[in-house]
Amino acid sequence: MKPPSFKRGIEPMKAEAWVLGIEKLFEVFPCTEAQKVQLLAFTLEDRAWRWWMLTRTIHLGLTWDRFFELFYDKYFPQSMRDEKVIEFETLRQGNKTVAEYEAQFAKLARFAPHMVDTDYKKARKFEGGLRTAILDQVNMLKLPTYVDVLERVVIVEGNIAA
Repeated sequence: MKPPSFKRGIEPMKAEAWVLGIEKLFEVFPCTEAQKVQLLAFTLEDRAWRWWMLTRTIHLGLTWDRFFELFYDKYFPQSMRDEKVIEFETLRQGNKTVAEYEAQFAKLARFAPHMVDTDYKKARKFEGGLRTAILDQVNMLKLPTYVDVLERVVIVEGNIAA
């Protein structure tokens, strides 16, 4: 198994994809904090490696969490993360299918965890972005969980399309 590598400049979604890939590795292969930093350093290439060479001399004894902060500051600036939060806050189903809306919802939710930190809040936020024709048939049920809402919405969408 080859770990994901990162070598690019400021390309936020590629940086995010790399972080997700590294986090996935850590779930499968539990590591100490020092091992995590060693592994992620091994996956950096080109400009990212040069950035790391400088960063590690300035910040001795880095943990994964601190590395993550420094990495995001460099490759996914706060202004861009703020844009993703706004994109999530204003996310609406519009002309998307429920599956497309749900995929976008899941992708952007990572940037606004405070808005979906309980299953109830996640369900309400998802409901709030639904197209009116679907929302009208679901919100009166006050389903308690995200999975319940998603299941019902898929059924409603199927009934509308039929």
